[in-house]
Amino acid sequence: MKTWVLAALLALLAAVPTAKASSGNSAPSVPASPPPSAPDERLRTVQQRRMALQRDLARLRSEERSLLGEVERLELEVRLRGEELRETQLVLQRTSEQMDATLRRARQLESSIAAARPVLATRARALYKLGELSYLRMLLSVDRPSDIFRGYRFVSALARRDNQRIAGFRADLAALAATRAELERRTREALELRRSLERTRRALDADRRRKEQLLTEIVDRKETHAAYLQELEAAENRLQQMLQGLTTDDVAVPIPAFKGSLPWPVAGRIRVAFGRRKHPRFETYTVENGIEIEAPENTPVSAVHEGAVVFADRFRGYGLMVVLDHGGKHHSLYAHLNELRVQTGETVAAGHVLGTAGSSLEGPGIYFEVRFQGRPEDPLEWLSRPDGHGP
Repeated sequence: MKTWVLAALLALLAAVPTAKASSGNSAPSVPASPPPSAPDERLRTVQQRRMALQRDLARLRSEERSLLGEVERLELEVRLRGEELRETQLVLQRTSEQMDATLRRARQLESSIAAARPVLATRARALYKLGELSYLRMLLSVDRPSDIFRGYRFVSALARRDNQRIAGFRADLAALAATRAELERRTREALELRRSLERTRRALDADRRRKEQLLTEIVDRKETHAAYLQELEAAENRLQQMLQGLTTDDVAVPIPAFKGSLPWPVAGRIRVAFGRRKHPRFETYTVENGIEIEAPENTPVSAVHEGAVVFADRFRGYGLMVVLDHGGKHHSLYAHLNELRVQTGETVAAGHVLGTAGSSLEGPGIYFEVRFQGRPEDPLEWLSRPDGHGP
């Protein structure tokens, strides 16, 4: 083989180091979107709560209009807006994370392309100096037939490496174009999500104002207040009738043995006491069949004793409600919940979380009753005392 041919082949093969010159394989693979994580689980939970609220709201809208129904409807709409807000925030967070990953991918591709450009330019100049049909010229410039196979191996390796570099460079260019397009799409999504977030915030504020206006009217206007109490009394009668049919004796330890020492369903001060209550302005009286315990919204609410879940759903006038049957015609009732964690038919132990605290006309917290043979009893006679045994 001629000396100049060998020198040219060796120079071309050694022109660029193989580790960093190869375009397409130098940039590590970065996933366009992160794998499923805790934020994704939170998003699914929020979406499930949002869909449940939408079903409840649709059902409530189909019922006859009433003050109790209007209060519950506004409460549901406020909660639904809140879930929509949380859902949009989580989707925006995920989109931002995907944008970050896409941006990293674009930067790595840009770096790979920038490193490959001078490599390919060097190769192009070297081949240009050899003239047209450069690979073939090198192969045909050998003196002895025995050198043809050796020259063929050199030329094949050189052509293969050049083709790989060019293919990798083109692949990186295509990937960069696709990545930039993806980044633009996600940027548009993020902008729309931010606009949606602002619209949901405004709608939430409007729903809260409407709810506050109605609650103020119920408290301040005598006629509206009287109508509300009348509807509430009818709801209590419906509850009484329902409880008469919800009985079971499948309880290992009867609840009367624990009278006066039951754990509280939620820690907090008593906002509304059991018994007869006088309205401070209208000189009217109402009878409270249970107590309202003040607690922050979403505080876990626990069963005071083991029992069977005989009701877990929305009940007009009580919001989301759970009723436990403790056997012997004893029931405990947990109302104005924000979320249910049990289903009808379950058997739960004392301390089992039934749901989370919501809010009522009086403010955030829960409504709690204890009943025997359908008749309400003072819950404070059943719950442990605050002096070392209660919350």
